[in-house]
Amino acid sequence: MLVLKVKELEVQMASREKKYIKQPDGSYKCRKCSSTIQSISVAHPIWNGPFAMSGSGRVFNESKPYCPKCEEKPSDRGSPVAPKGSYHNP
Repeated sequence: MLVLKVKELEVQMASREKKYIKQPDGSYKCRKCSSTIQSISVAHPIWNGPFAMSGSGRVFNESKPYCPKCEEKPSDRGSPVAPKGSYHNP
């Protein structure tokens, strides 16, 4: 299982801007096929506890965009995020 550090999650989110074009109405289109981009809510558990895979029960919710024609629909279950100072990110 991939455990993301907060910075890694930010990099993933920024890289999506290269794949989609913002339209004047605020929507996005795919650079490859010009389809309207859809999104799904992805929940990343926050592992901020002192032990492996432990946390407060909180999650970071992210709206993850995808092209319905060019990309597979992402899972709504995200990778755990390990904040600085937690067991997985000392």
